[in-house]
Order: sequence, then C-alpha cells, then structure tokens
Amino acid sequence: MNFYPIRLVYLSQSMPVGSDTQVLFTAPKKKFRSAVTRNAIKRRMREAYRLHKHLLAPPQSSSVRFLLRYIYMGSRQQSNFGAIQAKIVQAIYYIRNLYENAPST
Repeated sequence: MNFYPIRLVYLSQSMPVGSDTQVLFTAPKKKFRSAVTRNAIKRRMREAYRLHKHLLAPPQSSSVRFLLRYIYMGSRQQSNFGAIQAKIVQAIYYIRNLYENAPST
C-alpha cells in the first residue's frame, strides 16, 4: 500500500494473543547513498510510529497479528518529520481498519 513517500508492506498471521505487531523500517541505499541520511530517515519513521502505535492496538478477541514494513520512497527534501508522521498515521489507520474487518477465530 502506498502512502507517498511511505510504502507499507504487511503480512497478516495468526499468532498467540500475547504477541505484538512486528515492525521494520527501511530506506533504500540506492536512493540515499549516505548512511547518515538513511539513519536519520529511519529514526524519523520510528519516532512517528512510536508516538502513534497506541492507535494500532488489536482487539483482545483477535488472534490476527501483522508484520509491517515501512519503506521510505521519497526524496531528501520530503524527509521532514511532519510529512513522515502524517503518512505513518495514515498507514496505521489503514492497518487498524484491516484489524477491525479481520475474521475473529
């Protein structure tokens, strides 16, 4: 799912109720040659997710959990925290909608 400049790749799995959603943040080396730049973008994505992950809490009755991968696809000029945060929140609401519509087991 694309929320430009963020791409969300997800996989739903049936897991024990006590397990949490697993998340991975990446920035492509081909687009961002400098490790400093890649790490700064990943830090911004992690912080935006940390601030809003409470919105993603799955229902207690659901055994469906998601494996999430956030990939930064934008340019260096679009890497400000406000833009990243807005798109991460959009992606969280998308996954939350999937939780709500998932069949309960």
